[in-house]
Amino acid sequence: MEKYMINHCKAALGDLRYYLGKWSGWILFTAILLYYELLFHELNFGIGDGNIVQIIIFALVGGGVCGIITNVFPVIVDKIIATVLTLFIGILFVAQYIYHSVFNNYLSVMGTIRFGNQAADNADTVISNMKAQISDIILMVIPVIIAIILIWTIMAFDRRRWWTNLIGTGIVAVVYIATIMVMWAVDSDVYSPYKIYSQYTSVDLAVEKLGVMESFVVDVRASVTSGSDKGQISFASAGMDSVVDPLEGGKTSENIPDASDTKEPNTYKNVDEDTDTSGDKSVSTTEATTEVPVDTSPNMLDLDFEAINELSGSDAVASLSEYFENVTPTKKNEYTGMFEGYNVIWITAEGFTGYALESGLFPTLSKLADEGFVFDSYYQPLWYGSTLGGEYANLMGSPTKNGAYLSMCRAADNENGMYFSLANTLKRMGYSCYGFHDNDYTYYDRNITHPALGYEWIASGNGLEYQTDEYGQDIWPQSDLVMMEETFDKYTNDQPFHLYYLTVSGHVPYGYGAANAMSEKNKDVVSDLNYSDTTKAYLASQYEMEKMLEGIVERLEKKNLLDKTVIVLAGDHVPYDNMEVVDELAGQEFGYSLDAYRSRLVIWSGAMEKPVMVNKVCSSIDILPTLLNLMGAEYDSRLIIGRDILSDSAGLVLFPDRSYVTDTYEYNAALGTIVGDVSDETFDAMQLYVADKFTAADNITETGYYSYVAEYLGK
Repeated sequence: MEKYMINHCKAALGDLRYYLGKWSGWILFTAILLYYELLFHELNFGIGDGNIVQIIIFALVGGGVCGIITNVFPVIVDKIIATVLTLFIGILFVAQYIYHSVFNNYLSVMGTIRFGNQAADNADTVISNMKAQISDIILMVIPVIIAIILIWTIMAFDRRRWWTNLIGTGIVAVVYIATIMVMWAVDSDVYSPYKIYSQYTSVDLAVEKLGVMESFVVDVRASVTSGSDKGQISFASAGMDSVVDPLEGGKTSENIPDASDTKEPNTYKNVDEDTDTSGDKSVSTTEATTEVPVDTSPNMLDLDFEAINELSGSDAVASLSEYFENVTPTKKNEYTGMFEGYNVIWITAEGFTGYALESGLFPTLSKLADEGFVFDSYYQPLWYGSTLGGEYANLMGSPTKNGAYLSMCRAADNENGMYFSLANTLKRMGYSCYGFHDNDYTYYDRNITHPALGYEWIASGNGLEYQTDEYGQDIWPQSDLVMMEETFDKYTNDQPFHLYYLTVSGHVPYGYGAANAMSEKNKDVVSDLNYSDTTKAYLASQYEMEKMLEGIVERLEKKNLLDKTVIVLAGDHVPYDNMEVVDELAGQEFGYSLDAYRSRLVIWSGAMEKPVMVNKVCSSIDILPTLLNLMGAEYDSRLIIGRDILSDSAGLVLFPDRSYVTDTYEYNAALGTIVGDVSDETFDAMQLYVADKFTAADNITETGYYSYVAEYLGK
């Protein structure tokens, strides 16, 4: 009996050895991917969110693919390949987890790989987040260690016959195709797994609905097809006879006013009246004015879309043209040309949240925010690409692509791809345009992107000296005040001028000493405030930007330019790695609430005698069209995703995860909640409408649409 048991065990071990030899890769990688996908999804979304079935199947398919790859070559080669694949999978999942903990969105590997060397600039922040999430990271690292040990001990990776691999490949292909077909068959939502798979509208949605590994697959696919018609995203409303605008009471392409429409009777507001320009009390002022006819014709150019399509020879451009023809343009209004001929100073404030003003620490910023155009429902969404994404939204009036590439870089790749930027527009109007940044001038390829925006680009290493400490070491972050002092007087002699300042003093991490030179510099200013050390350090770093702004106002006044200059200030993003700072400044815990992204937008001039109250919801993508209208510039409002805030068009705020806020209700995609009254019919229409906004934004950069418009206009 004992001999029988021994022989039986030997036989069982032999069978195990056989299967571990022939099917090592399949078993190992299926187990690894299932473990990672389930753990990652539970940590970030919860297993019961309805997406886990296709994620499991994609994990099984991924395991099969890796299994085939690691049973083709000689054993030693297969083991090396298996080790590399194991390390790649582990790094991918850990990187996604850490990236999300820092930036609150997921990583598009292909979209940001060209900037991988710049990760070192955020090394302290990454390390800090890794320490805070150490238990979760350990859960992700352990399988890699175990798998590598198994690969080089138990797993044999015996080579299978070619027909076995062929059959295995067929099985994997059938399962994969069947999964896609099922997803297609049950496709009933504008953001369904099939839509995300087939069109890759968002890396965040791809990770949520397809899993980390499959999101990487579609990311690679999107990068390969990028630039071709195959890479374009179809409009959700494609095939409809006309596009209904749910924000404009059902307006369609059939009732859009013609560009030749002229002035309609209207007047400026009279003194002491709190009159409304849009019928919904969204814009009001108490400024004394006289009755003057106001041009309320549509803000649009006389464009021949068929001619633009012929210049491109692209079906994707033709599809985009068809969309734009159906967009309701915003109208000119009493504020059109209000700042025509004025100098413009535009500041993008690093890591700024409007809740910082609650501290009482920013007198100059508060004055400008309260005495110019007062936007009390302004949001600063966190766009993909960190600061570069925030800049793109601010400067180009458009959401960024959420994966595959960085929109600013892609737009700059096309000649005249940024045709409607403020700098390019003002240069056509005779302005001198300069851009400044107190960080490396090549960071995020800004030496390419910002000249394409229309600026003579001057930054650290390219016209500005790096600021150093007493030991000659570069300080981090650099001083916004010093940047302004070294540039303002030199570049404001030729008028009209447009200066653009991209600040850096408010950059993470927030702490004292070597952690943040600006927090340390202004430590005494915040020492008596009743906040945590992190929040005080944040405010101290932002205070350097306040001093810069104060200096700008003082210098404008000395040059007698205060009444002939408009100052614009908006953040690039919230302090994403320290959202507890936002909570503390606001006095409440926001969690997934969209109110965490409420902020302050400054549009102010010394010529404004009284503030203009604006109650309409608005966001960063609305800044550009609003400024173009205020400057009296010629532009086509249909071709910019954002809207002129001061027009009579309804307000709309878009968020990367497809949440949105209107003047009457809010949809939070992360929570799946609606706050406010809206009919099912209107909500369904808005889902299509919002999806098309993002599609148009992506395709503008993907096709280089503005370059064809510029060519048509002969510019």
